[in-house]
Amino acid sequence: MNCYVYKGAKKDDYYLFLPDEFEESAPPAALPEVILQLLGELSLVVEVELTADRKLPQADVSQVIGDIQSQGFYLQMPKKDMRAEEAQYFN
Repeated sequence: MNCYVYKGAKKDDYYLFLPDEFEESAPPAALPEVILQLLGELSLVVEVELTADRKLPQADVSQVIGDIQSQGFYLQMPKKDMRAEEAQYFN
């Protein structure tokens, strides 16, 4: 799976994995507005090919691929902030 990884201007160490290139003027329909508000302006970090045997520094590649396939994106947050952020924005 070809994947584009973006970093937001508002949050350090938060990365958004998308299956297609992001355009500010036309964000993917599957991407919740709250994520765009949380991250701010997005900038491309890297384009990467995700495969089952690929190692990622802070995420399980099968989880990333699964989330992209099921919801259209994967949001990587710093582990220490993940539960607090999820509770604030998604509950």
